[in-house]
Amino acid sequence: RLRAKGGFINLFLDRSAFMGEVIETARRLGEEFGRSEVRDGRIMVEHTSANPCSPLHVGSGRNAVIGDSFANMLEMLGHRVIRHYLVNDSGRQVSILAYARSRVQDLEPEGKPDHWYGRLYAAVNCLLEIAKLEREGREEEAQDWLDALADIERDHPELVSKLRKRVAEDEDPEQSIADLNRRYQLGKDGVAKALFREMTRQIMEGFMKTLSRLGARYDSQDWETDLIWQGWVEKGAKRLQDAGYLVKEDRAVYVDMLKAAKELEAVRNLLGSPEEITKSMPPAFYLSRSDGTWLYTGTDVGYSLYKLEGLDVKKSYNVVGSDQNLPQLQLRASLAIMGLRPERLPHFSYGMVELPAFKMSGRTGRYISLDETMGEAKGRVVQLLKEREGLEEGEIEEISERVAIGALRYALIGVAPTKNLVFTWERVLNLEENSGPFIQYSYTRARSILKKAGSLPKEFDPSLLKEVEEIELAYKVAELPEIIRTSVELMRPDIAAQFANELAALFNRFYERCRVLSAEQGLSWARLALVQAASIALGNSLRLLGIPRPEKM
Repeated sequence: RLRAKGGFINLFLDRSAFMGEVIETARRLGEEFGRSEVRDGRIMVEHTSANPCSPLHVGSGRNAVIGDSFANMLEMLGHRVIRHYLVNDSGRQVSILAYARSRVQDLEPEGKPDHWYGRLYAAVNCLLEIAKLEREGREEEAQDWLDALADIERDHPELVSKLRKRVAEDEDPEQSIADLNRRYQLGKDGVAKALFREMTRQIMEGFMKTLSRLGARYDSQDWETDLIWQGWVEKGAKRLQDAGYLVKEDRAVYVDMLKAAKELEAVRNLLGSPEEITKSMPPAFYLSRSDGTWLYTGTDVGYSLYKLEGLDVKKSYNVVGSDQNLPQLQLRASLAIMGLRPERLPHFSYGMVELPAFKMSGRTGRYISLDETMGEAKGRVVQLLKEREGLEEGEIEEISERVAIGALRYALIGVAPTKNLVFTWERVLNLEENSGPFIQYSYTRARSILKKAGSLPKEFDPSLLKEVEEIELAYKVAELPEIIRTSVELMRPDIAAQFANELAALFNRFYERCRVLSAEQGLSWARLALVQAASIALGNSLRLLGIPRPEKM
């Protein structure tokens, strides 16, 4: 209500009316609570897009969880969202793996294919690096590579033995790798196409199984070589050439960012003045190699053109690690040169995942895969559940999987994307607060109360809700729609994660201090309505974060 006094207009909130409206709105909308009106235009979220060389690791998991959750939030704001994965099948890393595969085609992948190919990729990198160091007379620097190769050979003796012999028979492995890459990119060599495509298909099959278990969804896989063969990369280069900023250097081509900054305000707005560019970055943004094959930067230009013009998306979020901040900035500058609005291709940057006392490297085969991480999380949850009474074996299996995935997803998204994330099991499986299991447990508590109540009140008196715990909980439920908008506008899905944690903490405080089922009838009905609203807000928050919603824990 409004009241004029002393030349001012004061606004007073009718607390019980507000709380009644919040609770009733959440109860009426259910899973739609927090949703906004549908907006025009499709939005793409391209995320994960890990190179198909080694199994997905916990860092890849952070990309997938951020991208998947962000897409969920965009959908809650009414956007038509498409989720894409770019299969990077034409670069040097995949060519190294294809070369190794060509040398051991008589061996069949054992176990999960992405893991077997990861061992093969690490083994060939070790052999190539050891040979290089020996040629250069730097044998003392090869010990780490020799140790890594010994570790692989211990588990895969036949693979390493055959690969070592057959790589040694090749006079120039580096040239063979470059030739393979060139033949595949041209798209006319049936043998090269069959080799790369079958190998990559098997690896991607393994990736998708891992990501499906993590709860990440995709609408489409875009292949780098398809973009090349369909002419999108050439179209991008032609647009840059027509604009006057593509320079040929032998068979390589690059974008002259220094010239573009001198002449185009849109480029200066992104990269800074010519003087700043000279100090902070290479002025040449290379799109291809000297042998004419495309670099990933070149295919990124073509892919961006395909997204914005081929698929006609209003905006495409690139969920890419912070180590790619500069190439992503130069990519957006290339769009500006082509006459496209760079703000249509926002870079959703995120920091790396750090494992205490462990340094990951796909080239040496020293990494902790996402599959191993999920398995370890589940094993730890199983041990926790076995210590509790009243759970059958089948229930433990189902609950532990849901809790493990929830714990991992929250841990990977609960820190601001711009910050590096230090991964520790103590934080991941914290049952007290600020973790996936903590929020899941609060949700199951709320659902349990509602089940015990049997029937829920159609009407209630919100004026009976006077306790601090009741008021704080209702106010927090009211924040959900704004939290979703803020998380999207700032590209901070961790804000939604922290909201879910705060909501869970407030619900637990309410649960401990306010009787629900045993309260007098009128108050019991009002509190049941509040519990229902809180359970809806908690459930919707978990769904946004991609965290499973168990009915029992």
